[in-house]
Amino acid sequence: MGSLRDIGRRVSGRVGRYASVRLVPVAGGGAVVAFLLSLLLVLPLVLVALPVDRASAAPVDLGPDGYFSTLGAGALPVVDKDNETPGIPQDGWANTRRIVFGKQGNTGTYGGATVSGGYKTLAKGAVASVPDADFGVNQAYSKSATTSVATNEALLWSDNTVIPGFPFDNISSTARNSFDSATGPYQSNLALVSDAVGAQHYSSLEQSLLRVAPVEGVCTAPQLIGCGSQGGYTQQSDSVNAYRVFPLSIGDFSKYLGHTSGSVADANIACPGSRCTYGQGFWTRSARWSSQYSAYVGRDSGIPDYFNTGNTVYSLRPALRLGLDGLLLSALSGDQGQGASGDLRLTYVESGKQLHTWSASVSGAAGARALSLSGVSDLGSDMGWKVVDPVTSTVLGSGRTSAGGNMALPESLMPDVSKDYDLYIWGQEDGSATVGLTNRATEPVKTTIKGWKVQVPPSYGIEVTGVTSGGLRAYKIGDYAETVFDHTGALRSVKLTTPAGLVSAVLAAAGVAGGVGVDAGNPIAWVASHWLGYPSVPLSDDVTSAFSPYAGSLQLFAQALAGDTGSLGAVAGSLPAGTFSSLATVTLPVSGPGLYLVVDDSQASGGSLPIIVGTRVFNPDLGDDGGLVDFADAGVKGKPRLGRASLKTSVLDVSKRVVNDAGMDGFDLGSQVEYEIALQVPDLSSFASLPYSSYVFALSDVADAGLTLPAVSAVRVLMDVPSPDTDVTGTPGLSVGVSGDTLSVSGLKAVFAEDASGHVANKASVPVGSLIRIRYSAVLNTGASLSAPGGGGLRPNVNTATLTRSRIAGVSPGWDDAGPGAESKSATANAYVFGLDLVKVDKDDTTRVLGGAGFEVSRDGQVLGFVQLGPGVYRLAVPGDTGALSEVFSHTDGTLKLLGVEARGLSLRETSAPSGYFKVPAFMVEVLPVWNTDASEVTLASYRTHGTSLAFVSRDGRAVMVADPAHSLANLPYTGGIGILVLLVLATLFLVFAVRPYYLSHRAETTANILE
Repeated sequence: MGSLRDIGRRVSGRVGRYASVRLVPVAGGGAVVAFLLSLLLVLPLVLVALPVDRASAAPVDLGPDGYFSTLGAGALPVVDKDNETPGIPQDGWANTRRIVFGKQGNTGTYGGATVSGGYKTLAKGAVASVPDADFGVNQAYSKSATTSVATNEALLWSDNTVIPGFPFDNISSTARNSFDSATGPYQSNLALVSDAVGAQHYSSLEQSLLRVAPVEGVCTAPQLIGCGSQGGYTQQSDSVNAYRVFPLSIGDFSKYLGHTSGSVADANIACPGSRCTYGQGFWTRSARWSSQYSAYVGRDSGIPDYFNTGNTVYSLRPALRLGLDGLLLSALSGDQGQGASGDLRLTYVESGKQLHTWSASVSGAAGARALSLSGVSDLGSDMGWKVVDPVTSTVLGSGRTSAGGNMALPESLMPDVSKDYDLYIWGQEDGSATVGLTNRATEPVKTTIKGWKVQVPPSYGIEVTGVTSGGLRAYKIGDYAETVFDHTGALRSVKLTTPAGLVSAVLAAAGVAGGVGVDAGNPIAWVASHWLGYPSVPLSDDVTSAFSPYAGSLQLFAQALAGDTGSLGAVAGSLPAGTFSSLATVTLPVSGPGLYLVVDDSQASGGSLPIIVGTRVFNPDLGDDGGLVDFADAGVKGKPRLGRASLKTSVLDVSKRVVNDAGMDGFDLGSQVEYEIALQVPDLSSFASLPYSSYVFALSDVADAGLTLPAVSAVRVLMDVPSPDTDVTGTPGLSVGVSGDTLSVSGLKAVFAEDASGHVANKASVPVGSLIRIRYSAVLNTGASLSAPGGGGLRPNVNTATLTRSRIAGVSPGWDDAGPGAESKSATANAYVFGLDLVKVDKDDTTRVLGGAGFEVSRDGQVLGFVQLGPGVYRLAVPGDTGALSEVFSHTDGTLKLLGVEARGLSLRETSAPSGYFKVPAFMVEVLPVWNTDASEVTLASYRTHGTSLAFVSRDGRAVMVADPAHSLANLPYTGGIGILVLLVLATLFLVFAVRPYYLSHRAETTANILE
């Protein structure tokens, strides 16, 4: 078992895996056809689709976006690309990629104006403000500060004006050049229009991406004064108000557009075609410092100029500071592909949005390979993707699954089939012209493509079963390390460590739960090794915690942690309220491997108690892509399975549970079923007239014939006071008895009641409501009732506990009359054992049954032994059986019954086929039980098969049909073993016939050459 005591309990995470096979047709002529056909028989192509869930880890790797990631910090794209084209001056603007951002058209825009939605990048931060930038006039009145750009931020400028012309200052009689001012307070018309455009032209996501901050180089004097001739540009300051959208400064023309030639037309400044959509140009935010009535503008032809601030022919050409944190992709606006030219659209991760499931595969032949992609996320079913070269950090290709999206892989840029190319996949909600063009994305999943196959990263989750009205939240409280696997790939041991930020919280919770000598450096490992309760030798000091939903140190530890989840860091996974409104099994995705605390937010109103649970472990060497594994002996003799949890509700007056069936799949014959009966200490304040000797509080527990009760010495009575799992079995006056099918515990009053001056009363040391728990194990013997899927009959092995107690007045609600002065209440627990029915038939004629087929049956790699009860009928061997068989055979009527097994997957390997038939490939059969609302009774059971299409569930659901192929050429593809040999023989014959004509032809040609 190694260090498996360092691991958590009740866990899950199931990774689906689907495969489909397609044969690739090959055409040719003559001997070449025969040669290729032989290869086709032996070497079929396989296409595998690979779905997986992803839980996010922090920080999330977004990878390069494809455009801004190519720009260095401090880049000035328009300036850097100016004069790039020989013979064409001022071409920096034309050579800079256009980005579509915000709304496009006139829906929902300020004043209903039509906007282009086009922007170009002037800078990528960090770029500091220059206080005295000049556009070529070189006067104190012509200078201004430039717009600063923060780290990981871009300065974008619209390619056109966005509303009809308006005055800088709309106070016509006293129009001045103050942009805003603390006096008044005051905002110019230009500032107000900027605010209105910022509020209406962008989606809520886009607005959240824009830094709202003061802008440099403006006049902030009182409106009536403005900024005149005194001091030139030194009159400038930062704006009083913060702005999301704003006009450029006149200094920005120099800094970001490379204009230093004064009032001369510049194509980098001009509107498209030298004609702005609105007005004859656009305002800057800069005053002409020599006149309080003037401010600088840019004419539509690109000439820097100045005009009276009351002029109405100039408009707003907005600039904005776009944050690049969260930018996932910059791609072609049309199909989200990559290209050297064309408009770009941006895709940003929306905080908290997750991709829940996805599947991906590569389809198509060389030259036409495409990515097949599907999934479900918080944003719907549309997906986005990109392929990145991990060496150069270059986006090679990208696309989306929605209509018109690119799905073609960039084959020419991925020539190395042995290289891992990074593949990022995310859920996506496309932007729109009417709301905002920027796409929303979930946190991406990162995997790889190698050799045209998508590699799947492991995903982790906890498979939760039960009923609750609340939502569930998971907190990671332990990390896995130093995993060791056995020769089969199963987990042998794993070390548990405490996350650095949680040491204090875990240590404190362990102390609250009664831990002594807890490892202060690694408290979660101490908790695991002492309280997780895996069966071990010697037993851990709190085996109750292994199974009990009601008590034990582990539960006290979990409750202490749940009481202060704020100290546990971020939520690592969640499921919303309503998920378990009826009995369900749902995977709770979590952020990675480790030990988790699962908290029900409705616990105070009857929801589940907190649960400590660990994930399965990823073994990278299992199969081609690795896999999640558990301990080889998980589920054996009550050992909890990783990756599963059952919701645990609080106990009432009397309840009974099977507590070692974590997988909710029943038991094998011969297994021990661990029972716990939980009782609450009653309030005796109303029994003042009843003598202690007359007070009754006794339990009777009656088992079905298929259960063998334990010896008296194996029954324990426990209490949760004064400390968890206090053993009170030996309390004077308390008596345990076992007789036949009945276990009785009388005198239970002795643990909580006393004689108080002649009447019964509660002991002061035992609070009302304290728990009394009776624990014992019963063995499922060969007389146990068996259940069968598909309507074959559900027959639980029932165990009924009845509590009888004294009463003063009438019978309490929910209780039964047990005679004068007494009442009783019962609780049952059901233990299930299952059987499997198989029918052996002819593949081509399923009405023809086949007897004499032999099978080896195994589970988790271990061959099971059976005892034959009759022709084709076998029971799982139990301790004490002799002559157990490792091979079972179908009856002459084709039937094969396997009795006495739990509802877990059984692997069947056909060891011998009926004469004239091929053996089927190995396959797996599972029994899938469906439980009622409180997980106490199975209401339905069905079969599921894996491994081959030749093993399938019958139409009535009552049996698994196993169809053997008869010896014929048509059935060759179904075969293994001898079938493979036949294929190889055929392939060899094809090769002989293919090569012989070539050889004869070549020999004749060689002879002819010699004769020459």
